[in-house]
Amino acid sequence: MKTLIVGVTLGVALAGFSQGVLAGCSTGRVNEPALTTLLRDNTVCVPPVTVATMQWQELHQSGGKLIDYKRGPSDKVDPSAEVGSWTVTGSNRGAFVTHDYGHGHVYTYSVFNNGDGTHSFCSGGAEIKARIKLGGGPC
Repeated sequence: MKTLIVGVTLGVALAGFSQGVLAGCSTGRVNEPALTTLLRDNTVCVPPVTVATMQWQELHQSGGKLIDYKRGPSDKVDPSAEVGSWTVTGSNRGAFVTHDYGHGHVYTYSVFNNGDGTHSFCSGGAEIKARIKLGGGPC
């Protein structure tokens, strides 16, 4: 997600859009403890539909490990790898998920349920639309 958030933020800034234009970032905010339940041991899939080469498949393991699922843990060519950590902070009034990839690459998002099987990860006027695959594994 880290590369996409930089690209999306830059694109939004250059286009002159405000956060109000980002439909997925306005209603349906997921608060704590529902956010932890939504992410724990599940894979965040970007884009929200399965394609031959997924941009991201980030498994949010219990205990806070963030895993790039890739082709799976036993794949000899492109195995899963730990890429950082994740935490949820906040309350039932407002929660955030933070992804820490190390070396100062820390990204914090509000998460919104779009009501269509997708969720929007929103930060600083940028929106990343994703699907949550329950039970982990590949998207």
